[in-house]
Amino acid sequence: MTGMPPLDLNLATRPLRNRRLYKALAGGLALLIAVLAGLSLFVFLKYGGEAARLKASGIAAKATQDQARGEQRQLAANIRKAESAGRERVELVNGIILKKTFLWTALFSELEQALPGPSYLTALTPTFLADGSVAMHIRVTSRSLEEFMTFIDNLTARGFKNIQVGDETRSDEGRLIMEIDLRYERAL
Repeated sequence: MTGMPPLDLNLATRPLRNRRLYKALAGGLALLIAVLAGLSLFVFLKYGGEAARLKASGIAAKATQDQARGEQRQLAANIRKAESAGRERVELVNGIILKKTFLWTALFSELEQALPGPSYLTALTPTFLADGSVAMHIRVTSRSLEEFMTFIDNLTARGFKNIQVGDETRSDEGRLIMEIDLRYERAL
């Protein structure tokens, strides 16, 4: 027995302790820390790269948005310029259409029905207004002031607006000649 070391059986000075549980817990804790460190590194690398890509994508989206805003302002300016350039032509065409669709027979029929028997029109000057109505300057010849007042009342009853009596003169035959300004609002 010479090759074997002597057994240290003095348990009183160095008692034998069961440290396996503590060593297993320390090893498990070290393993858990290592796993958590690896997992943290994985999450940092994965989502850190994704965050950088998202940040770059956000910057690109902001640049695209700024470019789109600039294009929108440019297009709005172009639209305003084209609109102002074409406005005169559109108004001209609308005026032609308005004059073309105007029912002159309806106007003359209304005036004829409003005129008392012996009165008659000697002048009619129409002006088309933007709202679709027609401003007119007319000259009426009547025998008396009563006939003329009847004509004014008939015009009012037929829906003529803004009736204003202007100059009054007498003809060589003694007939009363009156100038009238009024508006005729037609139904479209």
